[in-house]
Amino acid sequence: MNNADQSRMDFKKAPLVERIAVSLLLRGYAHAPKLTTRLRPRMVAETWKRATAWRDSLIENGRVILGSEADPEALEAYGIGVLESMQRYMEGIAVASRMPGDRLLNRIESIEGLTEFRKYFHGRSGQGIVLLSMHMGEFEPAAAYIGRHVPIHVLYHRDSIRTLERMRTRARRRLGVIGHAVNDGLGTWASLRDVLDKGEVVALLADRVQPGQRGTPMPVFGREMEIPIGPFKLADSTGALLVPVFNWRLPGGGLALRMDSPLPMEGDLRRDPSNHSAVRGWVQKMEAVIKERPMEWLNVHPLWRDKEDSTEPVVESAA
Repeated sequence: MNNADQSRMDFKKAPLVERIAVSLLLRGYAHAPKLTTRLRPRMVAETWKRATAWRDSLIENGRVILGSEADPEALEAYGIGVLESMQRYMEGIAVASRMPGDRLLNRIESIEGLTEFRKYFHGRSGQGIVLLSMHMGEFEPAAAYIGRHVPIHVLYHRDSIRTLERMRTRARRRLGVIGHAVNDGLGTWASLRDVLDKGEVVALLADRVQPGQRGTPMPVFGREMEIPIGPFKLADSTGALLVPVFNWRLPGGGLALRMDSPLPMEGDLRRDPSNHSAVRGWVQKMEAVIKERPMEWLNVHPLWRDKEDSTEPVVESAA
């Protein structure tokens, strides 16, 4: 079985009840947004009450992120906050698939690092740029904003929830973001190398391994989790700059975008990826962002290894 076949098998694994629930939510936010928004607190509460597997994972993740001293009330608030963020993410996809581009970009109220990023792009001497991002905030407005300044491609995992995949694809096409599905196999990575060799920009998620991906164990909040190495190898093999990008929601409903300085590319990714400077630097930044906004990290599945399998942290926690 080749990589593409395996990816297509993974593509079908979302439970039926999850596919139905997400599809209904997306349609609600697209066609009855006011009603769906009013019902959101009730839907989040019911999800917390009834989705026991998600609740158990969120409680365990909360213990890792918030610390072992977190009490049941704090863990419940964390879990409910993550579930609400997931609903807001789905609302954002529905909005992006329909809202005019200018209005969508106006949702970005705070931008950090744009001037420096444009300097990296214009002074790159033919180098491409790999943007590392996380499952946080809303990707489409952030990518569209960057796309106003540079051509942008995105590597993504084609979703088994058809409504989600259809809305997300429509939004990216309207916004001029060029998608490359990892489900299509090794040819996708060859296409991305070609794009970077032309000096363009590729955005990838690097906060957790996706189906069919390989990762390396890294200490995050004192416990080991798998970090995907593909984005780092892609940048290394093409000589591209590796730039962390983060986006999150502001209290009033707007969005914030931050682009950091390129990560240093020192070390041997093939033989010792866990000690590579870019991997270590990314994990530090990722941990700091999650610590600042734990409820916005969209993750309802267990990621950390069992305590008895973890090793002592080798990456210092960022403030």
